[in-house]
Amino acid sequence: MKVRGDFPPAVLRRDMTLAALARETTNTGPGRSQGLTVVESRLSYGSKTSSLTQNGRLCVWMEEVLVDLTPASVEIIVPSEYPEGSCEYDAILLHEREHERVYQERVAAAVAEIRDALVTAKWLPARGNPLEAADQASAEAALNAKIRKVVDPAYANYKEQLGAAQAELDQPALYQWVSKRCSAWK
Repeated sequence: MKVRGDFPPAVLRRDMTLAALARETTNTGPGRSQGLTVVESRLSYGSKTSSLTQNGRLCVWMEEVLVDLTPASVEIIVPSEYPEGSCEYDAILLHEREHERVYQERVAAAVAEIRDALVTAKWLPARGNPLEAADQASAEAALNAKIRKVVDPAYANYKEQLGAAQAELDQPALYQWVSKRCSAWK
């Protein structure tokens, strides 16, 4: 079982104004967004298989299961109105780096959870426990369905845990504390 969740380095963007950021976000919290961390999540999976045809029957099993949670991209946006090195810039960047850290932690936890779920799913077709199929295409579809049966619940748990952890960072009390640290908010 190979489960990856490498986290690419974040790209810091300074090309967006506060007005443009407001149009991009669906902020449901107090006030408007002052910064944003955008992670393009991705889930892909597949398997390396072996097969044997005996007595007109195709038997297929997984030699290896590959799951990849590596995000396609990570961007941190600090609005262009705040000069680099200003109190506001530093406060926004610090807050957005916390969002990035939470993503990294949750991806790592999801990698471990998915790996454990795959290892304990002894019913997955393996050597000695093959899947019988009519043809290669139906075998691949059946194998992918079995992988989804293991991976999808763990991935749904990851998304739920990620949302809850990110919401913790966006509590009104935290925003109030940050807003009091600096005086030139726009």
